[in-house]
Amino acid sequence: MVQREMENDKNMTEEKEAQEIDENKAEESVAEEKSVEEEESTESAQQGPADAEEKKTEDASSSEGEAVKAPEKPEEIDYAKKAAELEDKYLRCRAEFDNYRKRMAREFNEVREQARRMTVTDFLTVHDYFAMGMASIDAAPNMEILKQGMAMIWAEFQKVLDGLGVKAVDSVGKPFDAKIHEAVSQEASDTVPEGIVLREYKKAFMLGDKLLRPAVVIVSSGPAKPVDVTEESKGGSSSEAAEESREE
Repeated sequence: MVQREMENDKNMTEEKEAQEIDENKAEESVAEEKSVEEEESTESAQQGPADAEEKKTEDASSSEGEAVKAPEKPEEIDYAKKAAELEDKYLRCRAEFDNYRKRMAREFNEVREQARRMTVTDFLTVHDYFAMGMASIDAAPNMEILKQGMAMIWAEFQKVLDGLGVKAVDSVGKPFDAKIHEAVSQEASDTVPEGIVLREYKKAFMLGDKLLRPAVVIVSSGPAKPVDVTEESKGGSSSEAAEESREE
């Protein structure tokens, strides 16, 4: 009996050990399955962003391809509106130019009238002196007083011309210059060389560096050329013979 009980206890112990071994193996298998699942989930998590990036790249490339294949239509231009705008600008510019031209013409006329008033005002004093001289001609006791009056008028006249910047140009005794001289004739002269101004009828006047009027002059042609008497006699005899032939 005792031996049987001992055998039973031994069997029970072996069964418990076997049961524990089976339980340990089951726990180990469960742990291995969990670890495998965790590894798979980790790999899927790591592959997810890469797959998403690849998908985005594929979508972008496909959209670019669509853009190349189907370009957008250009915006349509309203040519009628453009033409109306350009015409409006042209009319405005033309109106502004017309106003500018009228304003400049008006200002030019005003400046010219002002210059005329100033010039005439300067000569009024000369006019007054002339009027005084004309009034005193009959009452003057002698010619010396008239000469003094004329000298005063001449001095005042020269003063006005100097104030205006007008200068007289002397021509007598100077070489003929077509820029400031106007020759009306030539005269022979034994004392004045050829091409020199002999006399002047009107003086030349300059305003600054501009010529107001040229001088009217007579130019010397040099010494008079001697006349050949024999040629004159031949010319006279031939003319007389011609007249006789006509009479016959």
